Amino acid sequence: MDMPQPTCASNGDGKPHVLVVPYPAQGHMLPLLDLAALLAARGLAITVAVTAGNAPLLAPLLAAWPSVGTVTLPFPSSPLLPVGCGENTKDLPGHLFRPFMASLAALRAPLLSWCNAQSRRVTVIVSELFTGWTQPLAAELGVPHVTFSSAGVLYLALSHSLWRHVPRRRRPDDDDEAVTFPEIPGSPSFPWRQLSGLFRQHVAGDEVSEAIRQFFLWNLDSAYFVANSFSALEAAYVERSLPDLMAKRVFAVGPLSDAVGPCSDRGGKSAVPRANVASWLNAFGDGSVVYISFGTQHALSPAQAACVADALAKSSAAFVWVVRSGTAVPDGFEAATASRGMVIRGWAPQVEILRHRAVGWFLTHCGWNSVLEAAAAGVAMLTWPMGADQFTNAFLLAEAGVAVPVAEGAETVPDAGQVANAIAKAIGKEGKPVRERAVELGLKAAAAVAKGGSSRSDLEDLVRMLTMVV
Repeated sequence: MDMPQPTCASNGDGKPHVLVVPYPAQGHMLPLLDLAALLAARGLAITVAVTAGNAPLLAPLLAAWPSVGTVTLPFPSSPLLPVGCGENTKDLPGHLFRPFMASLAALRAPLLSWCNAQSRRVTVIVSELFTGWTQPLAAELGVPHVTFSSAGVLYLALSHSLWRHVPRRRRPDDDDEAVTFPEIPGSPSFPWRQLSGLFRQHVAGDEVSEAIRQFFLWNLDSAYFVANSFSALEAAYVERSLPDLMAKRVFAVGPLSDAVGPCSDRGGKSAVPRANVASWLNAFGDGSVVYISFGTQHALSPAQAACVADALAKSSAAFVWVVRSGTAVPDGFEAATASRGMVIRGWAPQVEILRHRAVGWFLTHCGWNSVLEAAAAGVAMLTWPMGADQFTNAFLLAEAGVAVPVAEGAETVPDAGQVANAIAKAIGKEGKPVRERAVELGLKAAAAVAKGGSSRSDLEDLVRMLTMVV
C-alpha cells in the first residue's frame, strides 16, 4: 500500500495533536467532524484520517477551519469485499456492512507509519465507535484513545454490554425472547429482534464476527468516551451507565450540529429549492404539518410505501414526505393530496423543515441524527424503528414522553388505518401533551450547548483532558 500523503495543518507546536478517525458512513462521519470543528475552535491541532472516496465530505470542515489537516489513505483491498464496492456505506448492500467494517482495520498499519513519520507527534486518537481497531494503534504510539459515539449513551452502554457478555437465546428461534441489562439503570429489557444487527449476526469463530467483537472490546480500553447526546435526554445513562459498566467517564457534548451552528449544505444539496419548501409550509398553522422521512439507508418496500401513502390520505393531515431513491410512491397519490402534501424525492433540508413553526410531528425511523434534530427543534415524533440503534432510540423517546409508536421492524407493513389514526390523534388534541413535552425538550437541548450548559461544560472538560496529555 502506498504511503498516505498528508495535508499539513498550521504549526501546532505546544498544542495537543488529535488524530480523528471517522467511520465512513455519513451519519457517523458528520457528528465526529462537528466535534473536530469544536476542538479546532478551541486551539487543538486536528488531523482527520479518511480514504480518498470520503475526502469530499470534509470540504465544509476544511473550508471553515483551514488549520485542520487531513491524511488521505488508499481504501484497503480486501478478500471480504467485491472490487469497486465503494468507500462509504451509502448505497452499500446490507450483507456487506459487516465485512466492510472488518476490512477497515487494514488501515491501522498505514496510519501507524504516518504517525511515526510526523515531526509533530500525535498526542491522542479520537475514533468512532465502529473503528475500535484504533485503540491498539494508540497503544503502540503510547497515547490515550477516546471512543466517540455518533449514537446515544444508552446504545453505547447496551452494545458494549452485549459484546462483553455475549448473551444467547435459550430458544434459538425465539426472536421475542427478552435480554435484560441489569447493570444499566432501570435494568432495561429488549426482545432479541430489537438488539443490534451487528450482534445478532455474530457467529463464534467466524472471521468477520470475531473482528467486530474485538473492535468493541478494544473500545473498553479507551481512556474516555464521548457521545453526541445531552444530559436532559439521557440523564440516568450519562451519569451512571458507562461509569458502572466500564469505570470510564462519558462526555455528552451534543447535539453537536447545534453546538457547531447551522450549515445550509449539511449532508447535501436540496432536491427542491429551500425557499419553495418554506413558502409552502408558511400556508399551514403552527404544528399542523407532519414531516416523514426514513433516512438515507432504508428504501421502503412497495407495500410499505403504499401503507404510508394510504395512511396520509386517510389522516387528512398536511405533510412533507421525503422519499429516498428506490421507494415507489403510488400512482395518483401526489395529485390526490396536492392541496396539503409535498413529496420531495432525494435530499431535503431536514433541519430547516423541522424548525419551521408549521411542523409539529416527525414520522421517523429513529436514526440518532434524526432524533437529535427533531429533539433540538422541539418536534414530537411518531416512531417506526427498523434496525441498528433505532429500537434503543425509540425506547429513549418513549421514556422522555416525546413520541408515539406507530410500527416497528424493517419488513413490517402496518395497518394503514391504524397509522392514519395515530397521525390524526397526534395533530389533534390528544397529541398536545406530547408536543408540549417535545417543545420543552427542545429548549433543554438549546440550553445544553449554550454557555454554562451541560454539553458545553462537558466539551470544555474534554478539551482540558486532551490538553493535559501533551
